[in-house]
Amino acid sequence: MNRLSLVLLLAILGCFQLTAQEFSGGFRAGINFSTIRGPLETSSSGSDLEEYRFSNGFHVGATANLFFNDYFGLRAELLYSQKGTDYNYNGESFWILNTQDESRIYATGNRNTSLSITNSYIDIPFMAVGRFGRLEVSGGFNLGILVSSRGSGELSFSGQTERGTPVDPFIIALEFNYFDDALQRTDANDVELRDIEGKVVVIPKTLGVNYQEIESTDKLFRPIDLGLIGGLAFFLNQGLYVGMRVNYGLSDLTRMERDVSRKELDEEKNFIFRDDNDRNLTLQASVGFSF
Repeated sequence: MNRLSLVLLLAILGCFQLTAQEFSGGFRAGINFSTIRGPLETSSSGSDLEEYRFSNGFHVGATANLFFNDYFGLRAELLYSQKGTDYNYNGESFWILNTQDESRIYATGNRNTSLSITNSYIDIPFMAVGRFGRLEVSGGFNLGILVSSRGSGELSFSGQTERGTPVDPFIIALEFNYFDDALQRTDANDVELRDIEGKVVVIPKTLGVNYQEIESTDKLFRPIDLGLIGGLAFFLNQGLYVGMRVNYGLSDLTRMERDVSRKELDEEKNFIFRDDNDRNLTLQASVGFSF
């Protein structure tokens, strides 16, 4: 019994020692190159009206590793990560002109929008990790929690009303806070007044995200983003490494109730909602250290 107790005690102590040797922490930080992938609106001739380009951001956070042997282990991370896109719309579109007597004049023409969108997430990746010398391969799933969502840019429009009255070009600055902007049209203080078809039309010089009325209390971007991740890292020494990672979203990024067509309205002059899948695509370049 004494020998058996001694063997069990040594085994337990060995397990604790092994676990301590194979568990490690660290940190990583770097640059994000991100965009949104999804169906694009097309013109009557079939050409693309929309474009999503890569934008820059950053990521920073902590890592925790548990290796079972010299080759295989698991990793979890807690990161602050900026994602988003540089969005452009250029081509046939519409605009709803609001008048001082609270009526509407509908116009069609050409819209040109440039908008830089930055969505900030708390990312929680879970990965399996394989090491082969100085090379490390990882892959798994990512849970992203949206904590901030903003956009800024500029919009221009020109065209004509349903009666054929010209609408001269105007330019509007876009300052979007997708979390906090009011969910209805609000009166703008800095406006341009025009006389169109015998009515005074109010054209704001700066717009929030929800200027056009939509009967929804939801935000455009969903709060949770699930994705697949895969990456490569190269260790410069025992702790310092550089790496590349791809994060591709599996879940729809936007809500249909807020995602409207910019090309046209329906026959009753209501918004057309887009039932499509928009997904995050993020490339990360990192420098990290494992203790």
